[in-house]
Amino acid sequence: MDDLPHDHPPHDAGGRFDGPVQRAEHEAAHWEKEADAIRMLLSDAKRRIFTTDESRRVQEQLDSATYWAMPYYERWILAFSSLLIEKGIVTEAEVLAEEQRLRAAGLDVVEDHHNHHDDHGHDHDHHDHDHEHHPYQEDHDAAEERLSPLRLRGVAMRNLLLAKGVLTAAEIREEIARMDARGPHNGAAIVVRAWTDADFAQRLADDAVAAAAELGLDAAGTKLAALFNTETRHHLVVCTLCSCYPRSILGRPPAWYKSRAYRARAVRDPRGILAEFGTMLPPGVELRVHDSNAELRYLVVPKRPAGTEGWDADRLTSLVTRDGMIGVTRI
Repeated sequence: MDDLPHDHPPHDAGGRFDGPVQRAEHEAAHWEKEADAIRMLLSDAKRRIFTTDESRRVQEQLDSATYWAMPYYERWILAFSSLLIEKGIVTEAEVLAEEQRLRAAGLDVVEDHHNHHDDHGHDHDHHDHDHEHHPYQEDHDAAEERLSPLRLRGVAMRNLLLAKGVLTAAEIREEIARMDARGPHNGAAIVVRAWTDADFAQRLADDAVAAAAELGLDAAGTKLAALFNTETRHHLVVCTLCSCYPRSILGRPPAWYKSRAYRARAVRDPRGILAEFGTMLPPGVELRVHDSNAELRYLVVPKRPAGTEGWDADRLTSLVTRDGMIGVTRI
């Protein structure tokens, strides 16, 4: 399917593109985790410097070719750096001066995996990996390469935010650690409790945030809704506009969830998407697609498999997968 007219924002991918979902998995590099942490801290309840909608507005102003060629976390750096300048937290002159200082000091390079550092003496992992629409594999035996302009801007912005006291290095490290600690194991705990406790399942259906809190899981201000699969109904979750995802429970979303192909086809060809993940729904099973947004995130509760009566929690937990809680698989 061709792109819609140029006045249609590039981020609005729902139904607009063809192509298979590239499902390669990778661990986020440190610079990506840092960009993620800075973005979350700047918009948290303590600072409220900008909103998700403001961040999207910056990205939506890009033309389609630029938007899709730019690595995901570089788009985040573009958004928060533009908003910080727009709101007068830093000035363009300060940013340019810090970028120049980094270049002059030789701190604008992608270093190999044997020697990581940043401008504040903390270890960093600067090596690259494949991006969703920007494949690039660094050759660690090659000479050092320069940071991309936006990655350099990300370093400059971090340094300025620390110097101005907007953020601290400890806050950034702690936010990265918090996100690293989140993951599918949290969602699996919710699912297994719902499988084994009918009263909890009802509370989860009524108020997923409160139910998660019973297990010590903080939804971090996000409205969360639980979607229960049954014999006759299957739920699939997508975010056609961005990458909205129950991060406070499941951690960072997989790269394929953020990809153009998944965001586009999940609403136009959901059964085709499921087939790519090896999921074939039986005849007569209704498929419902749920489009996440900045205010509302979804967690799919897979149907408990037959024959698991009497299993303990650990054994049941081993059945629950991240992909099942997104809905691309049945469990």
